[in-house]
Amino acid sequence: MFDKILAAIDLDEESASAVLDKAQALAKGELWVIHAVEPQYVQYSIDPTFTGSLTRAMEEDAIKAARTRLAEVCASRGIAEDHQLVSIGRAADQIHEAANAHGVDTVVIGSHARRGLGRLLGSTANAVLHGSPVNVMTIRVTE
Repeated sequence: MFDKILAAIDLDEESASAVLDKAQALAKGELWVIHAVEPQYVQYSIDPTFTGSLTRAMEEDAIKAARTRLAEVCASRGIAEDHQLVSIGRAADQIHEAANAHGVDTVVIGSHARRGLGRLLGSTANAVLHGSPVNVMTIRVTE
């Protein structure tokens, strides 16, 4: 059992459920949930048509949609709105920052089954694990 857990989720129903089920089972105290929105400039950096104002508008829409979806995922689980975090940036960095900011002792994150080198651990889960200031528990999410 852990005093404070940060559950890092994507917003896919199956994946989010697997991670939140485990996180809630392990949480002795507070449970925080985070979803990180990847910046649009990363996704479209090679396309010169994506200008500053267009990129900002896309990011604002993505954040708004993520907040709405995260609230839906958390509502049925009784996770308070003030413990739901949506941030923008590289997922691993955002998870590390949230872990520090909220004083959690463990991060719970899903790892998807992949092929090749990615079989060992997903790229986001791997980045969280290797730079984490706290314990990290990965939950295998089947596809």
